[in-house]
Amino acid sequence: MINVNRESRGIPVQAAGISAPIANPVKGDKNLFAAASDRPLPTTDRRAANGFIRESRFPVQLTTLAQNATTLSMEQVAFDLRQFGSQVLTKLTRGFAEYFDDTTAAFIKANINRNGLSAAAKKAVGGDIAVTIPTADGTPANLTARALGIRTSLVDARMALSLAQVPASERYLIAGPEVEAILLKDPEFVAVDYSGDTNALRRAIVGRIYGFDIVIHNSFGLEMYLFHKSAMLLASACPAIPMGAVVGSTQNINGIATRMLVDYDYGLKADTVGLDTMYGLAVVNEDPDYAVRGTVIGEAFVRGLKISITEKAPTGGA
Repeated sequence: MINVNRESRGIPVQAAGISAPIANPVKGDKNLFAAASDRPLPTTDRRAANGFIRESRFPVQLTTLAQNATTLSMEQVAFDLRQFGSQVLTKLTRGFAEYFDDTTAAFIKANINRNGLSAAAKKAVGGDIAVTIPTADGTPANLTARALGIRTSLVDARMALSLAQVPASERYLIAGPEVEAILLKDPEFVAVDYSGDTNALRRAIVGRIYGFDIVIHNSFGLEMYLFHKSAMLLASACPAIPMGAVVGSTQNINGIATRMLVDYDYGLKADTVGLDTMYGLAVVNEDPDYAVRGTVIGEAFVRGLKISITEKAPTGGA
């Protein structure tokens, strides 16, 4: 189990009254002004209650050992291996990156939703969103109608996150290629967001709409997940380097603490090179006293939500 600090929300402000303006004690005398001694002393304690910076420690359980490895024979090392980094290490690390992409996507699909909110909480901050769009027929009006349904649901999602006091910056929209295609065909969508910025592509962000950075991944279909950067945590830790390893080191691979081990098999006359890490994923819930507009939400997940999309053919004849 690893404890991760969760930032405190604002310290509550206490309001107190101010004494009324000083009145002239002699009525009708324009030459006599009130003195400071005429102002009455306050009769109630106006000291503000001391607040506290509640940086909670949020537990993330390490649940999985992720690992991969490859074997290099004596002949491969002697005759075939020219660049260890590009031929071996990058292939191992790419496998790790692909694994964590798919693993994180599966976690998002299972956990980024507001199913756990009570009816009162959903009324206060909103719940998950369902939208129905017409099936595609390729006509301009149809393209607009399909995109309008998506964009309207995004506005509703933006409102639900704002009601829950989720920060406006660093909000993400994760969806599949089907949703991306609908948005790209929308004449209202700003094409400059798809400008080919290589830095954006390296970060997997392909555009921006309504304050959300758009990330497209093949693990998702006709669905969208909206959340803040702080909505979920991935914690990782390296196992200790064993004393029997020929070579061992630890490194950070795109934010994942990773151990590399090299061992030697005397029977095969071959090296085995492998990477591994221990990791766990968790969503971030709120504190027990978290409330919105007088409604106590409590220890619930509100930093993200799901938009379900259904295609339906129009009813009625021509």
